[in-house]
Amino acid sequence: MKHKAEHILALAVSLLLLGGVSWALGCALMQPVGAASSTHYVAPHGDCHGAMPCYAALQAAVDAAAPGDEIRVAQGIYTDVRAVTYDLGGWSQTVTQTLFISKSLTVRGGYTVTDWAVSQPLSHPTVINPQGRGRGILITIPTFQSSITVTVEGFSITQGYALLDGSGLYAYGANVTISGCRFYSNTGNSIGSGLYLAGTTATLIGNIVADSRGAGYGHGVVVDAGYPAQLVGNRILRNGNGLLIWNNRATLINNIIAANAGDGLSVIGGTVHGWHTTVADNGRTGIKVINSGQVSGSLTLTNTIIAGPGVGVQVGGSPLDASVARLTATLWHNLTDTQVTEGGRIIQTADFEGDPAFVGDGDYHLTAASPARNRGWPSDVHQDIDGELRDPLPDLGADEYLDPDSIRSVYLPLVTRGQ
Repeated sequence: MKHKAEHILALAVSLLLLGGVSWALGCALMQPVGAASSTHYVAPHGDCHGAMPCYAALQAAVDAAAPGDEIRVAQGIYTDVRAVTYDLGGWSQTVTQTLFISKSLTVRGGYTVTDWAVSQPLSHPTVINPQGRGRGILITIPTFQSSITVTVEGFSITQGYALLDGSGLYAYGANVTISGCRFYSNTGNSIGSGLYLAGTTATLIGNIVADSRGAGYGHGVVVDAGYPAQLVGNRILRNGNGLLIWNNRATLINNIIAANAGDGLSVIGGTVHGWHTTVADNGRTGIKVINSGQVSGSLTLTNTIIAGPGVGVQVGGSPLDASVARLTATLWHNLTDTQVTEGGRIIQTADFEGDPAFVGDGDYHLTAASPARNRGWPSDVHQDIDGELRDPLPDLGADEYLDPDSIRSVYLPLVTRGQ
């Protein structure tokens, strides 16, 4: 397993090779910590061991920072919430959360008060916990004419609550990069209980979104109408529903969408392209592609594992505006593989059947017995979800089984479907 910084860098390089992210964004991801114009520090009780300026509350640091500054946050649990009233184009709203951002900032957790140079969020967890009294994070543009860029990295966000969407994180109108964060046990009362991204240019890298709940159909992640989104190396697990792309364009690379109670991946209008996706153990439907009423849904997946107790892929639309799923190099292991309703179409190439032989107990890494090994089509995705190198003939799904002799292995027996 690679160091966290190497993991994020490797995943960013994969996106660049696919043309999914601009050169400028790639450079931003690879800049060293400390490139911001000014740095602010946050630690429990306001004790930063001499680093200045120092704050005890996240919001106090954000309020004091100038656009483009960086905020480094030490290990601890941050529970303060604040109600903020803002006016966006004559529409006034009061929102309550632990962290409200309406300017360009970089906010990083995972530090200690004795080491402000290196972020290590796994060993030094930095937790945002509004304790059910509001959202974890809200990011919004200050005016409709403005543009802001916000990076949030290395936090755990839990026990957020929203009357509507985005109890863990809600972002509107901004250019956002969320990386190396863990969202868990957040509750909302609409379609997006974990993260809700609306009208944003969004990049999600190496996050875990788990155990989000809502009004019977809350999703872990919702990407609403707006600008293209990139999701790389994320795990979306055990939510009411998994990932929803709604009237938008998105690129998916090395993601695991698993054990969600309802649907795993839903495309309701818009266009989605994905490489190396693991969709497993979702309760109702692994993948759903339907017409939104405004535009049709289009999903193209390459090197995919689709497994679980329900329907593998469901596609529907309307006779005049059909939705389509194009699947290349897919391992199937479902009770019902496909379901096509009026106005839907599925195009399949290079299908295989068999139990993917995951490690199990919520671990979706492959084992040596997996028929997903060396079945993928060559692509420009050269690392897996852990940042480990893929073989020239890659494995299906988000994980690459580590075996230096795998290319020379005899293929395991499989049932191959006729086309």
